[in-house]
Order: sequence, then C-alpha cells, then structure tokens
Amino acid sequence: MRGYLGQEGFCVFTASNATDGMRLIEIQAPDLVLLDWMLPGITGLEICKHLRRSSSIPIIMITGRSGESDRVLALEAGVDDYIVKPFNLLELGARIRSVLRRFPKEAS
Repeated sequence: MRGYLGQEGFCVFTASNATDGMRLIEIQAPDLVLLDWMLPGITGLEICKHLRRSSSIPIIMITGRSGESDRVLALEAGVDDYIVKPFNLLELGARIRSVLRRFPKEAS
C-alpha cells in the first residue's frame, strides 16, 4: 500500500502502533489519516474519537470489519470514509483523492 501511494504522488508516513501513530500525526500534521480499526492496544476507533476531540483531519478507516453496525460505529465516531479489506489499491487511491477534494488544505 505504501509503495502504491508513493507512486501515486502521496507522501506517506507509517506507524506500527497507536502510540507512534498519534505522535506522528502531531509531528507531521498530515492532510489525511488512513486508520486501521484493529490495532494492538488502542483500537483505531478509539484513535478516531481522540482525534475528533481536537481535529477535523480527514480519516479513512481501513478494516476487515464489514458489518453494517461496524460501519455505523465508525461513521458516528467521525471517520470520513470506510473501506473493507481486501480492497483494490486503485479504489483506495480514488477514495483518498475524493476525501481530499472535500477537505482542501488551507493555505498557510
């Protein structure tokens, strides 16, 4: 996924756990967060709720959880899009571009 997104022109930062991910978001201030629900320790859903308390950064939840109730929980927690594994990388790229169009980066 990282390689594909890099080829598509996205600057990609990755973290292997929730703590590192939260720190990376604070340091790098990305335009968008791809967030896996099933993280060790703190779930992606909890990270989403935490981010929503102080940020409007666009979030796309990437998960193996395909149930309707899971999608509803994630959307109500504040995700902007939801994609279920396995997915096509072309679709992921299109979803990222779609979300970024709805949340244009403010000029500095």
